[in-house]
Parts: sequence; C-alpha cells; structure tokens
Amino acid sequence: MSTDILLFGGTGDLALRKLYPAFYYLKLNGVLPADIKIVGVARRANTQEGFLATVKEWMIQHTGSLYDDEVFNEFGKCLTFAQGDSTEAEELRRISDEHFRADGQLIVYFSVPPSIFGGICTALEEGGLIKPNTRVVVEKPLGNDCASFMAINEEMRRVFNENQVYRIDHYLGKESVQNLLALRFANDIFQPIWNGRYIDHIQITVSESVGCGNRRDFYEETGAIRDMVQNHLLQVLCLTCIEPPASLDAESVRTEKLKILKCLRPITTENVAELTVRGQYAAGEVDGEQVPGYNEEGDGTPGMAETYVAIKAEVESFRWSGTPIYLRTGKRLNARHAEIVITFKQNRARLFADQASDKCANQLVINLQPDEGIKIHMKNKQAGLDERMPLENRFMDLSFSDNARAKKHDAYTRLLYDVIRGDQTLFVSEREIEAAWKWVDAIRAGWAERDQKPCQYTAGSTGPSDADEFMAADGRSWNNF
Repeated sequence: MSTDILLFGGTGDLALRKLYPAFYYLKLNGVLPADIKIVGVARRANTQEGFLATVKEWMIQHTGSLYDDEVFNEFGKCLTFAQGDSTEAEELRRISDEHFRADGQLIVYFSVPPSIFGGICTALEEGGLIKPNTRVVVEKPLGNDCASFMAINEEMRRVFNENQVYRIDHYLGKESVQNLLALRFANDIFQPIWNGRYIDHIQITVSESVGCGNRRDFYEETGAIRDMVQNHLLQVLCLTCIEPPASLDAESVRTEKLKILKCLRPITTENVAELTVRGQYAAGEVDGEQVPGYNEEGDGTPGMAETYVAIKAEVESFRWSGTPIYLRTGKRLNARHAEIVITFKQNRARLFADQASDKCANQLVINLQPDEGIKIHMKNKQAGLDERMPLENRFMDLSFSDNARAKKHDAYTRLLYDVIRGDQTLFVSEREIEAAWKWVDAIRAGWAERDQKPCQYTAGSTGPSDADEFMAADGRSWNNF
C-alpha cells in the first residue's frame, strides 16, 4: 500500500529542524517506503525549487556529517510543496486531488498550533480526506490544563478514532528511554531488586543550558511544569516504574503507564510547599558567556513563570509506596543533560562501616542525553598491599555498543517510522495525558492558592539553593554533573 504524508506547517521551524531530517534519516537507513509522497503545506506562496532549497539548507545545518548530497537528491524526489489554508476544505480537496493516491494510506501531521486543530479536522472531513486508514500525528503542547486538553481532544475525536491518533512525545523515541523496557524486563538480575525494598530513591533530571530567549511569551503561558514535567518527565517516570506489561504492544504498555499516573500521590495546597520548588534564572555565566536573566529577556517586563521546578513525587503502589522519586528540570543550568539515577539502599553491616559515607550507595545511572548509556556505580578494592582493604568508587560501563553509538537516526526518526508502520506503542494515549494534566493542575492550583512564587537562581548554576535544601531535608543530595 502506498503512503502519502500531508504535513501542515510544512515550512515551519519544527518541520525544517526535525521532521524533514527525520524522513531523510529513514531514507539514509533504507527504510523509507520507496513510493512515499511528502507534501508540505503552507499559506505563504513558494516554488518547488525554493522549497527544496530551503529544506536542503536546513538539512545540511541539522544533520551534520550524516548529510549526503546523493541521498538528499533522491530524498528530494519525495518532497512536494503545496500552498493552501489547512482549515479550508476545498483547498485540502484540491491538494488531495493533485498529489495523493486513492488507494494509499494518508498520514496527516499537525505541525501547527492546537488552536486550529478543530478547524483542520473539520476541513479534512468535509474535504473527503478521512478514511479508516488515515492517521493523524499531533505535537505538544496539547492544551494548557486538563480542561483545554479535553476540549482539543474532543475536536479530534469527533473525526478520528483513538487508534488513528498519534500523540508525539519525542523523549519516547530516544534509544535510552526505549531501553528502559529491555533493561528492566530482559535482565533477570534487575527485576527482583527493582522496588522500594531495595531502592532508596530515584532522581529524574532534565537540565538545559539555553534560556527562553524569544520563547519567553510562550514560557509565560506554560512554565517548566507544563513544558517539561507534564509530558517528558512523567513519561520517563512511567517507564521507570511500570509493572511488566503483558506484551510490548501499544495497549499493554499504555495500560501499565496509565496505572502509574493514577497512582501518583496527589500534590495539593496542603503539601505543595514541602514537595515542590519553583525557580527562575537570574543573570549569570553559561559556558564562559554572560547571559541575561529571565526578566531581562523579551520586553524586559517581570515574569511569573518558573524556569525551574523540582518535585518530590511518590507512586503509591505495592512496588513503590514510600520510595521518593525526585523530578527536576530547568533552563540556564550549568549543562545540557538528562539522566535517571537509581540509588540503592546501603548495606548497614559493620564489615566496611569505617569506610561508609553518604556518597557510597550503589547507583544505576541511565544517561538520556547528550550521551546515551548506562553505568553502575559500585565499590571496588584498591590494588595494593595495604593491611586493611581500602575501597574506591568505580563504575561499570554498560553503554551502547559502537554500532549503536554510530546510529543514523534521532528520536523523531523512530517515531515517524512507527507512524508509517501503524505502531502506537511509543505514543501517548488520551487517558495518559488526561491523568498527567490532572496531577499537574493540582500542583499549579496549590502554587496559586499559596502564592508560591519562583525563587531566583544564577544562570550557569545547578539550580536554586532552595532545591538543595529541599533534598537535604530528606538527608539526600542531587546527583549533579
């Protein structure tokens, strides 16, 4: 069956920076369907030659050493520009008649603001583009809270069934995130100890060195909790904590993730001050360069959004009850880094008690970016002829093989490949998003009711001192890098 792709927002930043390179990687890996047609739609007029030149320019910029002129020339034959209004049924009918095949599967990518999703769905339906095998791909942010998400979702469900909707969270396309399932359930050495009896706590961190810049208006509407926690961090938490799914199909994996979200301990007005920290970056130095504070960007007016958030979460299930899970994300921090740190409980036996410290617990560190891989921190005897047995901190490197490190794709590549194949496993269900929004909405409501404003932290630091005190109150510390 032939595959046609209708890409709304076809000359926008997301399409140029992520989507066309992802399709190019599929071509580079030899798995892009030979008969695929990708039609980029935009309101502004353009020529086919101008469109391809723009895509090529961005491709060279964003694919680096993987760019190949010969491969791109072949890939370019799949790309077509079409001018049109995505909310006008007659224009979509015209584009369909000119470019698409009646017997093929149609994939529609909404690389546009959610505010026009409803208009696009109506236009697709009235234009005759909706078929049983039509699929739609949508990007976050899907709403600003649970109510707005449900409204957007209702507009889509009026036209599409749930099995036709692919909600992208690009973190689920990362090799290291997918590898969580293999690490946990394909290795019997981990399964018996993957619970609160043996694990002291879990930290999930996503830090960014960049600031908000020209996205400051967007951040005033979202803040770090809606931009990062509601989707990326909660999805990583789910895969870290889920029970073994019945199989690796979409329904089984999504069912187990939803159970985790529903077991999250509510954070409300009563406990939000002790379980969360909000922060906002001030001027500082990042990578040797002086950078402005959040309130000095944009038009310089004071902003109330948090650019940093730390949360002490808990999954109230039989496996995890009583085990803290610390979530942390922020902008203008000292490094771009994302990781999961599993800290195991320390043995209290007296054998090596004289060498015990707060920092000697075994840890499993799963690096998500920029370098993907896994390390186990453990104790080892120092070589030598000492009368006693001195220990040293060492780690075992379980990182991906050289072949995996030399991969020719990114997270979007895997996700788009799954859309083409009709596999929803790495996409988020409507019930997951609803549950995540309800949990986040309660935190935000607590902040508002208690008037919990962001505290300041210096750009280039590891975050606000309040977050360090927040951990110290539990006798723990952040795993900084």
